[in-house]
Amino acid sequence: DTNRLTLLYFSISGLDLLGKLDEISAEATIEYIYSFQSPFDGHGGFYGYPKVDFESPELDKVNNQPHIANTYVALVMLLILGDDLSRVRREAVAESLRKWQLEDGSFCCVNCLSSLDSESDIRFVYCAASICYILDLWHAIDLERMLQFIHGSQSYDGAFGMAPSTESHGGCSYCAVAALAMMGRLDQCPRREELLRWCASRQVSGFQGRIEKDPDSCYSFWVGGSLQLLGASDILERQSCARFLLSCESKMGGFQKFPEAPFPDILHSYFSICGLSLCGLLPPLDAMLGMSLAAR
Repeated sequence: DTNRLTLLYFSISGLDLLGKLDEISAEATIEYIYSFQSPFDGHGGFYGYPKVDFESPELDKVNNQPHIANTYVALVMLLILGDDLSRVRREAVAESLRKWQLEDGSFCCVNCLSSLDSESDIRFVYCAASICYILDLWHAIDLERMLQFIHGSQSYDGAFGMAPSTESHGGCSYCAVAALAMMGRLDQCPRREELLRWCASRQVSGFQGRIEKDPDSCYSFWVGGSLQLLGASDILERQSCARFLLSCESKMGGFQKFPEAPFPDILHSYFSICGLSLCGLLPPLDAMLGMSLAAR
């Protein structure tokens, strides 16, 4: 229940890429998304769930926490649906960004005092970069510390992990590359050729998320999108990737993680659609923000 906006994002962005966005009410969906926005100054952003009412603003702020990932998906959905973002409480979001950033340059997912209070890793660095990019709030964060955290999360093989001294991962590498692109620092990505080699080596029909793992439909986006952002889309073997993705399509509708998985799910369905876009079978994708190019 805490991830309603994230699940909605998979649906809205997926429908957009499939050319089916006209099957929903954009106006009603926009109003629904804004209903998740925090009303408090200094506590800006979007909740992932319908706000629970408390007897005082203080209790409300403690128990209802805007979430950095849900704020990112809310903004992207509003753009996809044609909203002008005029109702987004930008300064309140800027204040939350200041609270979300930790001393090491990473970001928590909710307001906290330290990394012990909340998860903090490169996923939320990507979310922070997306929010700053969409709302032009770069002044609210320490960009250099953010850059140092990203560079420090690069592993010996050129790819990126969740944080310094962690295993290279396709999703984390995407978060790092996309964040650097939004920051205008992608040209400063260290060991670019090693990173490209790592990404290219993850394709074994579909894409692996890590070395020695089975291919998984969602990594067609995470790794394929990284290749697009690095200007190396030609490395992606499109026919092989598309065949793997179509083998993951379920008779029930949607896509599953592996061809032999028993059921589809909305996350793998969405990222399989993104992968088919990168393979040239669906309209073009803006891999940086996770939305169609037409919606930009």
